[in-house]
Amino acid sequence: MTVGSPTVSPSVRAMLEEMADRVPAGRVPARIFNDREVYELEIEKVFGKAWCFLAHESEIARPGDYVTRSIANNNIIVARDEQGGIHAHLNMCRHRGNMMCKSEMGNASHFRCSYHGWIYRNSGELIGVPYFSEAYEAKLDRKEWGLVKIRIGTYGGLIFGTLDPDAESLADYLGGFQFYLDIYLKQGLGGSEVHGPPDHWVAETDWKICTENFSGDGYHTPVTHQFGFHLGYFPSSGATHSKGWAVHIPGKGHGIGLGHTPGMPPFFGYPDDLVAQMRQSLSPEQLELFSKTRTAVGSVFPNLSFLIQPLSLEPGEPGVRFCTMRLYHPIGPGRMEMWSWCLVPTEAPAEYKEAAYQAYTLAFGQAGTFEQDDFENWTKVTRMAGSTVARQVEFPYLMGLGREPLADFPGPGHAVEPYVTDDNFRNLWSTWARYMTAGE
Repeated sequence: MTVGSPTVSPSVRAMLEEMADRVPAGRVPARIFNDREVYELEIEKVFGKAWCFLAHESEIARPGDYVTRSIANNNIIVARDEQGGIHAHLNMCRHRGNMMCKSEMGNASHFRCSYHGWIYRNSGELIGVPYFSEAYEAKLDRKEWGLVKIRIGTYGGLIFGTLDPDAESLADYLGGFQFYLDIYLKQGLGGSEVHGPPDHWVAETDWKICTENFSGDGYHTPVTHQFGFHLGYFPSSGATHSKGWAVHIPGKGHGIGLGHTPGMPPFFGYPDDLVAQMRQSLSPEQLELFSKTRTAVGSVFPNLSFLIQPLSLEPGEPGVRFCTMRLYHPIGPGRMEMWSWCLVPTEAPAEYKEAAYQAYTLAFGQAGTFEQDDFENWTKVTRMAGSTVARQVEFPYLMGLGREPLADFPGPGHAVEPYVTDDNFRNLWSTWARYMTAGE
């Protein structure tokens, strides 16, 4: 490994190097889902290099608004300055390293350190130093000691940051996945906004299991969430659930599953005026695909996911579309902090926004019915993956192996049908392994 990287045992080194050949053949080692060496390495190799989600612009809508978020073990202030510009800085005073903002969100034109009183604008410049003349003889160059800047990029209201100054642009990093993100971000002419503050909680779960699941794991739904079919929460059945498309961006790790129910009306679950807006905000190719899509469940590598689907607030009644945006923040081997937002169309009627939020809370809020189903499984997978015997175990990722991509698919990337397949996951783990072995 490169100088300064965590110490890696020969067994982990060999496992990661072998993944280049074994993942495309449909084999993934169980050990990657709960191992201290793997966790410490991916903090540097994956989260130290990738573009990672920080916040949605609507969370810092007014001048002075800020939130504190993290990339790996780096706490970051994301703020909107007095002129409306967006900035991200390490949440650490340059004098002795104290945490600047102790609140998760707020509004401030300046940040003042509670230790020695250094003061910074919300755009990061150091402007105030106590006893500047007496202690520093007015010689301290304040321009040199501003907050540590984090490189950011935006798309569709999403704010991403990267710790790598040499990283490719965010546009290149997304690599065409923007086409699919628009189903979540362009639900109308005014785009989307967060509805209420995010839920977040700690779980004994490896973040990668969640990213995989939300990269299009339609295979688990009729089993894990079977009550949703039996009680009428879903406007589909287990018999048709596999229909649809799985799409990934080769070499990037991003993937999406697009479920389709034959006979379902276009844009089922949206109010008519919102559908009229989407017919203007989306391209003809997007309309062709998304009007037929029942469920859109996708992940941006490494740890940001989205889900749109219709859900009946009362079983058997017509469904309402809701959108959850979720971030899996690693805080230890086999342990993560879950962040979950509800996204709603900015220009949708208030009653629709509230109904969508209720559906989101019922299904994927902190105590959501489907959320509980998933975390029950994910925590058990994580526990078993950390056992000594599991270090020698591989999982089969064989569904769709060798299947040819669709030649006439309207969107970019590698698209196959049906929706239930492992194609997206093989791309995900190949990408992850490449990050983990880069620079050797």
